[in-house]
Amino acid sequence: MLCAAAFFRNKGKSVVTEKEFLMGISMDFRWMPYSDAKELLSALLAAKVVSRDGDLVRPTFNVSDADIPAAYRPPADIIRTAALSKVTDSMNFPQMIAFAEKHGMKKKDFISASNALQKRLGISPEAAGLIVLRDGGTDISEIAERVYAGISEG
Repeated sequence: MLCAAAFFRNKGKSVVTEKEFLMGISMDFRWMPYSDAKELLSALLAAKVVSRDGDLVRPTFNVSDADIPAAYRPPADIIRTAALSKVTDSMNFPQMIAFAEKHGMKKKDFISASNALQKRLGISPEAAGLIVLRDGGTDISEIAERVYAGISEG
């Protein structure tokens, strides 16, 4: 929430376009790479810290109530922290793609292998992705419970 409050306060706006949010986080403030800003936005939306109405993003709280330190810069683990604070603790396939890329798998290879396994076994994309990650040597202990939660919800 502090990151979102700092962003909106620094921008001096109560609503921005999604592109303005992503570019602001990555280019204007230089807080993180664009791809990480996308992950952050997804996590903030899932945690209901910000809401999206079409292409517009706005905070779900009163920004002026936040106590933001001078020269605020989000911590390096902000995306992981935001992701763990999601209202739903499940993980969807796009999040798994990002996880696979972060752990050295090529996006194209991960999606291709997951799709093939999903079709062959008749399982969900998330279950297939988890198997592909595990079989590829990635430690899945960090995400396994979240994937299982998403599979059991659906």
